Amino acid sequence: MEVQQLLSKYMLEISKVTDEKSLYIAIAEIMRKVVDYKALNVIVQSSLFYAEPADQIINEEWFIDYLPWVEDRLSPTFLPVDNWYVGLVPIFKGVKLLSVIVLTTSEEPTAEVIDYLQLLSYLSGLTLENLRLLDFVDNAREYSETVLNLSSDGIIVFYKGEIEFQNVKSSEIIKNYPDILREIETKIDSNEEFFEIELPNAFFSMSVKKIQLQGEERILVTVRNITSEKEVQKLREVDKIKTNFIANISHELRTPLTAIKAYTETIVNVPMTQDEIKEFSETIYNQSLKLEGILNDLLDFSQLESHTLKIVKEPTNIHDVINDSILTVNHLASQYDVKIEFNFDQDLKINCDRKRIEQVITNLLTNSIKFSDKSKEERVAKIAIENDGDFVKIIVEDNGIGIPADKIDKIFDKFYRVDSDLTYSIPGTGLGLAIVKEIVEMHNGSISVESEEGKWTRVTVQLPNE
Repeated sequence: MEVQQLLSKYMLEISKVTDEKSLYIAIAEIMRKVVDYKALNVIVQSSLFYAEPADQIINEEWFIDYLPWVEDRLSPTFLPVDNWYVGLVPIFKGVKLLSVIVLTTSEEPTAEVIDYLQLLSYLSGLTLENLRLLDFVDNAREYSETVLNLSSDGIIVFYKGEIEFQNVKSSEIIKNYPDILREIETKIDSNEEFFEIELPNAFFSMSVKKIQLQGEERILVTVRNITSEKEVQKLREVDKIKTNFIANISHELRTPLTAIKAYTETIVNVPMTQDEIKEFSETIYNQSLKLEGILNDLLDFSQLESHTLKIVKEPTNIHDVINDSILTVNHLASQYDVKIEFNFDQDLKINCDRKRIEQVITNLLTNSIKFSDKSKEERVAKIAIENDGDFVKIIVEDNGIGIPADKIDKIFDKFYRVDSDLTYSIPGTGLGLAIVKEIVEMHNGSISVESEEGKWTRVTVQLPNE
């Protein structure tokens, strides 16, 4: 079920909820749309609160030792038990665990299902917390102000243009995002009732309602942080990017494999001269290098994701590293008719992982070559070194096709590839620059890009001169 459908189903079921038990009945119904579970139990404060079906009590020995771990992680977890999987889905608000849903299923859930369950955990936590708060208000109205201050939403009351009341959450929001108050006042003047405000690293949803208190008009504003919901949208975009990546990497792997297979079959089955065999063998070798490069990117990416990639720093002559990188890409530069210029002839040693810095420079040079502008008579990739004592800058500049201004901030994202008619036929996994950035940052360095579409691109790697 898609996220939007899940949300719609959630809202439909939640509209029927009147207390905590009916909430879990609704959650059980929603979860059945996502996971084909055999039994579902709800654990509240280490005790069984609800079971579906009512007579199906899950053996707590299967999961009891993992409850503290789930409380710490606040993320859905599935454990293999014999031929089953036992799922632990925390219902939480902020960092507070409210309850744990335990279920059994015969199928291991996919990453998408885990994402759905995480979203369901978050939404149910909000709902459950609000139910408990409402129950508290019904039983103790004198604590209404305390309840307002426990709200996860900011609440502000305006009277004659001034703030008459604001709860703790709204004070916190205004303190952290002072520009938001001006935005709210602007929207009130424009008589908008519902709107969203985007601020750096945060999104807020607002509602404005005129109310009558003691015969006088007030304006009630509620402020909700919807950054998490926006992040769910981003996750969907990431899923799309990953899907495209899988299709792309399949193509990238198939191309050299097909060439290797075809040339090998020809050598085996067709009588050939020694020169022809040599020519075919060189092609097979070059295609195997491409294949090795793709696999190395995948391996490096896997190590970066699992935080197992290590660097070993040692005094290294950066001049020699650049020369070795140029030798590595010379054959590719000849294919694309790109001239590589490097005029720095001094010995300059820095403390770095020679292999990884060579990988960085080789990747940047390879991009300069692959993204050269075929319409230009002279195609050049220049590499320069600047040393200011504290830092060494390695600058790779070309006169290639450039990068659109709105894409520069994205080129270091994992799986990202600039999508245009000029880049469509250029091979690549979309991982190279993400790996480069990680390696540079592991050296306590930085990397930046400047470009003008259709004219040039300049990449600057800055490394500490230790």
